[in-house]
Amino acid sequence: MKSNMIRVENIKKYFPIKDGFFNNKSGDVKAVENVSFEIPEGEILGLVGESGSGKSTLGRAIIRLIEPTQGNIFYKNKNITKLSDSEMRKLRKDFQIIFQDPYASLDPRKKVFDIISQGLKVHEKIDKNSMNQRVEEIIQDVGLQKEHLNRYPHEFSGGQRQRIGIARALVLNPKFIIADEPVSALDVTIQAQILNLILELKKKYSLTILFISHDLSVINQIADRVMVMYLGHIVEVANTSNLFSNPQHPYTRSLIETAPQIFRKNKKKTLLKGDIPSPINPPSGCVFRTRCPNPGIDCKGGNIEMGLIEIEPGHWVDQCCANCN
Repeated sequence: MKSNMIRVENIKKYFPIKDGFFNNKSGDVKAVENVSFEIPEGEILGLVGESGSGKSTLGRAIIRLIEPTQGNIFYKNKNITKLSDSEMRKLRKDFQIIFQDPYASLDPRKKVFDIISQGLKVHEKIDKNSMNQRVEEIIQDVGLQKEHLNRYPHEFSGGQRQRIGIARALVLNPKFIIADEPVSALDVTIQAQILNLILELKKKYSLTILFISHDLSVINQIADRVMVMYLGHIVEVANTSNLFSNPQHPYTRSLIETAPQIFRKNKKKTLLKGDIPSPINPPSGCVFRTRCPNPGIDCKGGNIEMGLIEIEPGHWVDQCCANCN
């Protein structure tokens, strides 16, 4: 049994709302609410949900790009939420992120070599020849050529720019990568190439990945397990084949049934009404009740708590909605 690379316990992330002349706090944006999960070493965990569900916030909180409001994050059984800034800086090379926009995430004033080598200059004490060799090796691993290192980001296509972003993330030999919607800005054919590249590099570099996406076809292709997020809460977790063949939460079913035809076994669609509620003032009780096609009479109660229960080995679903099924 593989050990856990990442373990998250009861993470919350609130963003304070301040207004008025004295900039007083008037409330909170509850972006992530009491989330717990584990990522075994070598796994690709897919995180899926609508825009505004808190996926990117959760990803950044895990590696402390933003500080969690509450909870604990363990990296190889070491609680990194307790580390000082200087202690955390020493671990930074183990955590990398691939961003959604492959152009905005690259400095347009720097050549590709400088973009990729920047992490080495900060975290590694190596000579110039070793640096050149490492950068040339990684640029070829992502499917580009050495001559590309002397060009600027605007000289590349979107898919090539994302390859540069992947090279920058991998140059430090990280152990854990967050891929935040890395193919959503790309054409479909280029998406497939980048996904295959990530799978190849995951195997070569023994990576553990949190792959964030709203596209179920992407998640189905790349993830070992899937975690479904709604309004800051995790509502279902299962291995990929079980989730798509036997979704238990009504939100998960709606996401699958309204996806492209490849995922639908029949013409039935469970269309959710309305938009995702505001995280400033989420619904009381079960946060999904305002859009649930079959809400229970107790879902509105103040004593209803969001939390996962295991309905079969490895398949977890929110306890309130499991009872409503």
